Amino acid sequence: MRDPAGVPDEAAAFSERLTWPSFKRMPHIMGALFVALACIYALSPYLALWSLSSALRSHDTITLSQHIDWSALSTNLKAEAIDALIGPPPAADDLPDFGSSFASNAVSHAIDTRLTPELLMTMASQMVDTSRTAPVSSLRQLYARLSAHFVSPLRFEAGLVTAPGQRPTIVHMKFEQWHWKITGFDIPKAI
Repeated sequence: MRDPAGVPDEAAAFSERLTWPSFKRMPHIMGALFVALACIYALSPYLALWSLSSALRSHDTITLSQHIDWSALSTNLKAEAIDALIGPPPAADDLPDFGSSFASNAVSHAIDTRLTPELLMTMASQMVDTSRTAPVSSLRQLYARLSAHFVSPLRFEAGLVTAPGQRPTIVHMKFEQWHWKITGFDIPKAI
């Protein structure tokens, strides 16, 4: 049987099923979409850490360099190195000694010229040396050694205890250009 427009009934019934959802379902669909996006965003730093971990295990410097904000990381490493060598910066009204000024300039220059993905890979592999760290055999041991949390909506921190009784090495990450990038490290000081 045909309707007055000449379209068979089967085709008319099929076209009615292809229409957009009714406005009654729209809030449910938007809510489900929002929850799905929030879950993807909440899992994204953990997926970035997993990608970084696999890049470190396979010595993939290209993947490693894609997950690093080089300017922020070099600034952070300069501050860490200068603080470790010289100590805290002098007060605002004090002039630094010539030796400390020379040392801070030398450290800054060395980091600017020598910081490469290969050097970072070597440094990371030395920090997490598999011969001196016991392998994680259970989820409870991993939970005791690893901590990860959001600091703000766009910042994330992950800490890993590399040796028993030592403070964790903390990796700072920031959400930039639609993925997570490493912006700095807090390396525990030798006791």
